[in-house]
Amino acid sequence: MSSVVAIVKSIVGQVIAVSPEGIRRVLIEGDRLLSGEEVLTGPGGAVTLELADGRLLDLGRDSQWSADAPDSSTDLSQAAAQAAPSVEELQQAIAAGVDPTTELEATAAGPSSAGGGALGGGHSFVMLEETAGRVDPTVGFPTDGLGFAAVLDGEEVGVLDTTSNNQVTTPTTDTNVATDLVLGATPSISEAGGIIVYTATVGQAPSTNLVITLSNGAVIVIPAGQTSGSVNVVVPAGDTPYIDGGQISATVTGTTGGGGLTVTVPQTPAVTQVTDTIDTTTATLTATPSVTEGGVITYTVTLSNPAQTPVTVTLSNGQTITVEAGKTQGSVDFETPANDVYNNGSTVSTTITGATGGNFEQLTPNPTPAQTTINDSVDATTATLTATPSVTEGGVITYTVTLSNPAQTPVTVTLSNGQTITVEAGKTQGSVDFETPANDVYNNGSTVSVTIESATGGNFEQLTPNPTPA
Repeated sequence: MSSVVAIVKSIVGQVIAVSPEGIRRVLIEGDRLLSGEEVLTGPGGAVTLELADGRLLDLGRDSQWSADAPDSSTDLSQAAAQAAPSVEELQQAIAAGVDPTTELEATAAGPSSAGGGALGGGHSFVMLEETAGRVDPTVGFPTDGLGFAAVLDGEEVGVLDTTSNNQVTTPTTDTNVATDLVLGATPSISEAGGIIVYTATVGQAPSTNLVITLSNGAVIVIPAGQTSGSVNVVVPAGDTPYIDGGQISATVTGTTGGGGLTVTVPQTPAVTQVTDTIDTTTATLTATPSVTEGGVITYTVTLSNPAQTPVTVTLSNGQTITVEAGKTQGSVDFETPANDVYNNGSTVSTTITGATGGNFEQLTPNPTPAQTTINDSVDATTATLTATPSVTEGGVITYTVTLSNPAQTPVTVTLSNGQTITVEAGKTQGSVDFETPANDVYNNGSTVSVTIESATGGNFEQLTPNPTPA
């Protein structure tokens, strides 16, 4: 057995159905009422119900009706009549001097005769059926006509002025009421997400629910008898490190319902501004940890977020690195000075002096320098000693030290004869004179041989004395 006891045929204003659990719902045409539900019309509502046996039931304003499924064998008109006092009871009450309107049981709402089709609700309007029946007006008391003749006033009829072109105007009733629809939205939200409330307002309350569809798929319902409705749309978090503050707009794509209300849809969208929050993207510079002098240092910039547009990074050594759109890294090579003979192993330190592009909300260079150690390669410098080839006894021998590379600092060379020679910075040679013994009468011609015992200075990676004697 179906639990549907009635179907809503028509509605005026707002009518509520209340379930046995207390859940309320607004009724619209075509809704089904289930067993146990209660119908409330309220001060401005009315409804026509089609019962399970096909009969129609009208409920006016401020009406209350329970949808308990009746027994199919029970006649609603008979059930209403049983609750009302009989004619004989009314006559007896009047004969006893009792006011039946205050002392007897109140009659059931609406007519109880079969001629009314058991459709009366005793409210703002009653659906009547044409029966062509007759009723004997016997009430149980003698009745007579009036004891005097009725005097009727004569009806005065005006004279039609035929000299003018008079036209009879027949009044017309506009059944379609027009109204403008206004759509509003929450003015602004953060890109961290939130809720946008869309509100639709009309100037004339619809007689049935007015359903409004938005371009974002949301649906607003303005209940019958009301002039506004709203819907909440959840906006997910969209916080990113990029410049993306913008706006969200929605328009009305269609309306249904409203009970014949003609609605003019707005052409202007409802706009919500999305405010951008600032997120920092960091550019960090790294370099090859160490190279041998004359080698190549590779500098690499790494972004904490992918670039949406090319990023240009300027280094303190004058070079630039470009990070392409969609990537997080870019690099450039730097050649160190070629190998030389001097002690020049050192550390090269480079920093980021500027970074632009990428469509980031904020691009910040990491101030930590990128350092590379230059490993020195060892190259030998030779110190060679030469002397005056021959002198007469008592003459002067000049000893000269020659370096294979210019000295960056003074070089001190110690000779085997105890003398020292200094080669000044920037030069390759230095010399010292040695006086031979004075002349005598003996045969003592000989050869003098001198070598380098040590050599220091010059900032050479390696200073090596030539062992050949001078």
